[in-house]
Formats: sequence, C-alpha cells, structure tokens
Amino acid sequence: MSRKFNFGVTIRETKKPLSKEEANNLLIKKFLRKWKKSGILRELKEKSYPITRGMKKRKKKYMGKRRLPPKNKN
Repeated sequence: MSRKFNFGVTIRETKKPLSKEEANNLLIKKFLRKWKKSGILRELKEKSYPITRGMKKRKKKYMGKRRLPPKNKN
C-alpha cells in the first residue's frame, strides 16, 4: 500500500492524560515544525516560475557566500 502523505505526526503516550484541546495543540505544533523543516513550500515556490542560467549562477554565488564564516575586521 502506498503512502498518501509526505509525513505524519503522533503524540507519545504520557502518564498524565491530555485533554483533546491540549493534544490537538501538540499535534499542530509538531506538524508545523515538520512542515517547515521539510521545505515543501520552498520547492513549490521555486517551481512556480522558470529559472534562467543567470539566476542559477547568482543563487549559487549567494549560497557560497552564506556558507563561509564571517571575516574578522580586527
């Protein structure tokens, strides 16, 4: 059986029973954290318009600068 979703969230069983509202809040928090880490939204934004060679080159240069540690100005 194939999956119908990219990821799912569940709550761990705790000794103290949670109310439905608390459990739902925890599920929403976990889901949003996973959603942000997954980068699905970023992928969708990138696919929304074609990217030229120049744009790719500029992005690659920018990402390289981001990876470098900051220089000390002493």
